[in-house]
Amino acid sequence: MQENHKKFLNHLDKSSDPVFIVARYIYDQGFDVRINALQKAKSHADWKQYKDDGDIYMYKDLDVYRIEVKQYSKDFTGSHDYPYPNVLICAKHSYDNATPKPYAYMLLNKNRTHMGIVNTETFPDWKIVTIKDSRYDNYKQQTYAIEPTKIKWVSLNNKGESNDN
Repeated sequence: MQENHKKFLNHLDKSSDPVFIVARYIYDQGFDVRINALQKAKSHADWKQYKDDGDIYMYKDLDVYRIEVKQYSKDFTGSHDYPYPNVLICAKHSYDNATPKPYAYMLLNKNRTHMGIVNTETFPDWKIVTIKDSRYDNYKQQTYAIEPTKIKWVSLNNKGESNDN
């Protein structure tokens, strides 16, 4: 368990750059943004005290939207070249226990040139899959997923929509 926790902290450290890339994308769309500080539990036993409060908050007028950011280890530009039949969104328990619920999940490709945007309004289209996370030892979890054709794809190079929609 402690070895998986060390691996998790290492992955958490690497998650900051993608968060800033997505924050810049949101900012360029004309929204105010706040990036939440990175906090780390000293041990796996303490994880509940460091429960995720979201990566980014996006502000429009008086409305506040929670945004979650993920970076994938594969490259893709849209649903036409997404390498799997389903896009993994997040761990089921993460979404189910989130307060407030995320507004969207922004999923960067490996080279950080394109992003899939899963608006949580698509929740009725989500399915539950059980995955083995190969980054960790003996770790399986229920994960929400969606078909690649049911999300929005954008290019980060020109900050516009991908030709995939």
